[in-house]
Amino acid sequence: MTVKVVDSIKFLISEYERLQKKQKKQNLSKSEIQTLKSLESFLGKR
Repeated sequence: MTVKVVDSIKFLISEYERLQKKQKKQNLSKSEIQTLKSLESFLGKR
């Protein structure tokens, strides 16, 4: 169970980093912006 939680958190962090990089290079879609905001809130990046 712990391994699944760690894998999930690693995935969320990598998705957050991917969206941040994409945002700097080009515009994000509305759903990507919403996902990025949700991840920022969840990860405490705000």
